[in-house]
Amino acid sequence: MPYKFLFIIFFFLTHLFYFNTAFSEVYKWVDDDENVVYGDKPTSDNAEKIKIKNAPKIDHEYQNRFKKQQKLLNVMKEERDEKISLKKKDNENQKQQDIECAEQNKKLKDMKDSSFLFKETNDPDNPVFLSDEEREIEESKYEEYIKKNC
Repeated sequence: MPYKFLFIIFFFLTHLFYFNTAFSEVYKWVDDDENVVYGDKPTSDNAEKIKIKNAPKIDHEYQNRFKKQQKLLNVMKEERDEKISLKKKDNENQKQQDIECAEQNKKLKDMKDSSFLFKETNDPDNPVFLSDEEREIEESKYEEYIKKNC
């Protein structure tokens, strides 16, 4: 909270100093070394007051064009950010798919390398061994998954 209060005070003091110097008078004079000097407080008797031209008028047409450009740039940035996020999601999905494919390939390899396959039952000491036909069906399921998704 104190930082916010200090910031507000600093903000207003800065603008106060700015406005104080922004509307001061400007003088021009030649110093002892024959250099032309400009300042807000004349140090010589031969100083002359200079009238500074007013700031150029605001071009509303330019401001409207600028606002439209900013809107367009914001839309383009949003689209670019959306494409980047979609690409990241696709990359993450692809990585996950690669991990899944690697796991399925490993399971298929383990299945083909093993002598017997079995299913677990409620009794952990008595698993049910798969016949050769059931084994081929299980292997074909993994092969189909790999062909379809990898």
